[in-house]
Amino acid sequence: MRTTLKRRIGLWEQVTGKGRAASPLSARNTISHYQQPTARGRFLRGIGRFLLNTALVLAVVAGGAAGGLYLWANEKISQTAAHTKGTKQSQQWLQVAVPDQPVIALVAGYDQRRGLVGDPGRTDTVMLVRLDPRKGRQSISLLSFPRDLRVPLYCKPGVPFATDKINSAYANCGLTGVLLTVQALTGLPVNYDVAVKFRGFKDIVNKMGGVWVDVDHRYYVAPGAGYSSIDLQPGYQRLRGEQALDYARYRHGDSDLYRIIRQQAFIRSFRQQFSKLSMFDYPSIINTISRNIDTGNKGGGSISARTLLGYAQLIHDLSGGSVVQVKLDNITNAPDGTTDLIASQSSIDSAVEQFTNPDLTANDRAASQIRIKVAHAKSQADAAPAPEKTTVLVLNASDTGGLATDTSAGLSQRGYKVVQPAGGVAANYAGPGTPFWHSIVYYDPAQAKSEAAATKLVTFLDAASVKKFVPSIASLANGAMVVAALGQAFDGTLPPIAPKIELPASQPPRVTINPGLTASTLRGIQPRFRFRLELPSRVASSSVLGYQSPVRVYRIAPKQTALCLTLDLPNSLDGYWSIEETTFTDAPILAESHVTQRIGGRTFDFYYQDGLLHMVVLRENGASYWVINTLDNLLSNSTMKAIAEGLHPAGGRIRR
Repeated sequence: MRTTLKRRIGLWEQVTGKGRAASPLSARNTISHYQQPTARGRFLRGIGRFLLNTALVLAVVAGGAAGGLYLWANEKISQTAAHTKGTKQSQQWLQVAVPDQPVIALVAGYDQRRGLVGDPGRTDTVMLVRLDPRKGRQSISLLSFPRDLRVPLYCKPGVPFATDKINSAYANCGLTGVLLTVQALTGLPVNYDVAVKFRGFKDIVNKMGGVWVDVDHRYYVAPGAGYSSIDLQPGYQRLRGEQALDYARYRHGDSDLYRIIRQQAFIRSFRQQFSKLSMFDYPSIINTISRNIDTGNKGGGSISARTLLGYAQLIHDLSGGSVVQVKLDNITNAPDGTTDLIASQSSIDSAVEQFTNPDLTANDRAASQIRIKVAHAKSQADAAPAPEKTTVLVLNASDTGGLATDTSAGLSQRGYKVVQPAGGVAANYAGPGTPFWHSIVYYDPAQAKSEAAATKLVTFLDAASVKKFVPSIASLANGAMVVAALGQAFDGTLPPIAPKIELPASQPPRVTINPGLTASTLRGIQPRFRFRLELPSRVASSSVLGYQSPVRVYRIAPKQTALCLTLDLPNSLDGYWSIEETTFTDAPILAESHVTQRIGGRTFDFYYQDGLLHMVVLRENGASYWVINTLDNLLSNSTMKAIAEGLHPAGGRIRR
């Protein structure tokens, strides 16, 4: 992905008060009268000159600083190039990244056990990350593999040397083994591989000032228990390096599958916080990253500063709805009694399809499903009729044989009603200027929404334009709403048919009316808060208060006290959902609501993850009240909405 700095350089000219160029002074247009400016005029002009000079000096200084920052960043980014033997060896199996096209990175998080000389280490994290910079498809996809997933392992392309847990690929063949194993498993080309030590992970998190994470329940493993220790209380909080690593690695109370969900949730939180950074935060972040990651790319060397900063800008600017988390479905335990996990190739193929063609419509469809109005500005392409209501004639205006036939077939697969030219003639356009270079999509102004349909079809083609029917096109149209004349620049590649996330069937909310579950507790602690607490009059059916730290009052930010209620679904291994109440309005998690709606005179924000309602936030009383779903969003969308609508004041005296 390339970024471009555009400069506009214009010429100054004198203009009259009517906006016309003033004529030059002639010999007769001499000054006949002069009046000394008033003291006030001189004073104001003096201020103006001072401000102008100051602005020019600041511009020069800022320009120099920006240039210096770029050169410094370029030097630091060069330090992320492959420097270990393993990463250098893996680079030969990577694919060259194509500018302005999607790229895939393999991220391997690994550690070496203390006290074991020569230990090659194991990968606790094997994840693919896909960045798509294309307009209209800008997104990040995440696909993680359980460390215990049993797969064929590769040290060289073509022939597996064993079948074992995926995390042993690193122990046997280093980063090359992980890369070749994942490529064989998924069939995906990988453009970059990134190796991160756990120590480096902690350093990066600390340099970010910690990462704000919603901890769904109490995590505790005592030191010396035989597992990695952890001690985290529930609630939204800033995790520093060691705590963040403990949270991302934890699996002893549940399973490796939940660890993947935590890791992807952590990445979401990391991106939310990264989006709040400014240019002045970059130097120290870049410096820390350069010391702690090892990156390989085809051909060796470092990724250019321009390319890497372009990726960073994409990540910074994306909305939360453009981050897609893909899970492997139908994972089972190995039948031989080992701790290995098994996934069929069809499950892997399905996950790969979702990963490479993410569904960015799921959140809007889910909101409509529970009758939440999605308010966003619609472009003309958005107003286009559905493909099945759009008739299209495709003509070849290039010298590439079969282009119209292949494109017609591709549009039919995408639901369009394709027609043939009138009179049974060949689908060729032989008008003036043929062959075209850029494609043209013509529309019939006599048919409603035809211009919008043409505008939408343009997004399928390369550098196409939209025009009204001309006589030569109208004679061939055969009733088509739009006619696409394909030029030389179009190579026949249509956008992929994106699989749609299958949303759960709409269902009534599964809630129980039980205000007494928390009423006495909240009334008792109300005097500790300066804002009105609210209790849930409706809770998810079968919910009970969490067995550890069910009610937590804590300092969420300086001078701000927060409440976290943790509730548990007893029949689920990790079915913890929660309610957070706070005046912390600058929390990074609140910055990316998908829909805002007034219901019953109150304002609610809805936050979705891949079509599932993860959080609903009520805003009133100068505070916000968050209903947060389980890590894997077990509560249905309608249940989440019903719980949030059931919040009402708890009563009791407010601290003054």
